[in-house]
Formats: sequence, C-alpha cells, structure tokens
Amino acid sequence: MRVRLPMTRFPPLFRLTRSRRGRRGQSLAEFALTLPMTLLLVLFGLDFGRVFLGWVSLTNATREAANFAAMNPDAWGATPNMTVQAEYARLVNAETANANCTMPTTIPSPTFPSGTSIGSPALVTVTCSFRLITPIISSIVGSAVAVTASSAFPVRTGDIEGIPVETAAPTASPTAAPTAAPTGAPTSAPTAAPSATPTAAPTVAPTATPAAQCTVPNLKNKQTSAAPATWTAAGFTATHLVFSPLVGPTNNYKINDQSLTPGTSALCSATMTVYDKVQH
Repeated sequence: MRVRLPMTRFPPLFRLTRSRRGRRGQSLAEFALTLPMTLLLVLFGLDFGRVFLGWVSLTNATREAANFAAMNPDAWGATPNMTVQAEYARLVNAETANANCTMPTTIPSPTFPSGTSIGSPALVTVTCSFRLITPIISSIVGSAVAVTASSAFPVRTGDIEGIPVETAAPTASPTAAPTAAPTGAPTSAPTAAPSATPTAAPTVAPTATPAAQCTVPNLKNKQTSAAPATWTAAGFTATHLVFSPLVGPTNNYKINDQSLTPGTSALCSATMTVYDKVQH
C-alpha cells in the first residue's frame, strides 16, 4: 500500500524574514565597497578647493606687489630703499596669511625686464607650496604641490623713455657797472657817462624733440599668440607688450582686457598690459 506524505511548506512569515535578511546583507556589502571611493572623492574635492583658493590668494598678492613695485621702481636699484622693500614683503605676506600655503622665506623681488622708465613692466612672480591631505593623491603627486602666480603692471613714475630731461638754461651773472672816479674841482663841461659793460648772452636751451605717437590697437578677443603681431604692426615695441598672466608655448588664452584704451594715441615706446579677465 503506497502512502503519500503531504509536502512541508514554510510559513509565509518565515520566508519574508529570510528575504529581508538577504537584502540587508547585500546593502552592507555594497556600502563597504563604495565607502572608500566616496571618501576618496570627498577628500580629493577638498584638496582641489584648498589649492584653488590658495592660488586665488597668491594671484591677488602678486597683483598688489606688482602694482606697488610699479609705483616705486627705484627701490630695487643701485641705491635700494629698505623701507619700501619691507612694505612690499608685508603686502605679500598679509594677502597670503590665510592661503594655507607655505611661502618662501624671502619674498622674491620684482623684476624690470625693460628697465624702470615709465611704461616699462614691473613683474612679480611668487611660488608657494601646498600640503595635500588626501593619502592616495599625495602618494601619486607628492605631499606638497608647488603653486605659482605672476602679475605685471606698467611703471607709473620716473622718466619717459625717448624724451630728454630738460635742464634750466644758465643765466649770466650780472657785472657791476664801473663808477667814475671823483675829480677835483668841478668843471662846467659835462663828463661822458660810463658805458655799461655788456653781459654774456644767455645760452638757449635745446628744444626737446617730440616723441613719436602711435595709435593703440584693440587686442580684446584676440589670442595671445596673435597679439604681438598686431601690437608691432601699430608701431609699438614688441617687448613692451606684457601678458598677465604670462603666456608660454602651451598656455595661450583669449585677451579680455588691456591697460591702454583702444584707438587712443600713446608713445610708440609705451608699454601695455593685457589680461585674461576684465579688470575693474
């Protein structure tokens, strides 16, 4: 005689509990896999933000320093002015105090590649070191990242190149007129009045030759690689076109502003600075 036993089935509540436990285990495994990557991305974004804000502070510091050096170009000359140099270093350190960037022990002095005459560029370049906090990124690029910023401003005090310095015309010293020696008894005949000794004629000062004038070209919306050709075609000197920030073989950019107004007249020896951003 064949006996058929009934099939044993688990209660519905037991099956639901096993399903929930399976989903919880899968969620924990996924969380454990994605947590390190998420933390790495957060730390990388934090490091990138720190470096970018530090670069902005460093750029502002170089702009202030270049502007200050353009107003005091002779402070780094043959007779240095230590008071002006100390104020220059104080401006840079004050602007970068909260940049989280290790500044050099001695702030680099400004350079004047075209001299210190009016219109020549005063160039300031500063490099500082940022320490990264992301472990993996720091092991790839190093624990410290060097960040460099540079700015240039035209010199605004001193002699104008191409115009001679006028000197005062020498004046002749007046000579005393000779007096007649007294005679004895006066006579009725009048004596001749003594003639005045002629004085030296003043030398005429040389007339300064007016410097050549050129029309300022419009370099806005032009690439920096094409700007020198337009600048020299207008009659200006190629070395008197300053780029802020500096350009190189691989970092050309579109010009958005310039220090001289397009269409106006300026000395052909003048210097103009162009910028990648609109200046206010």
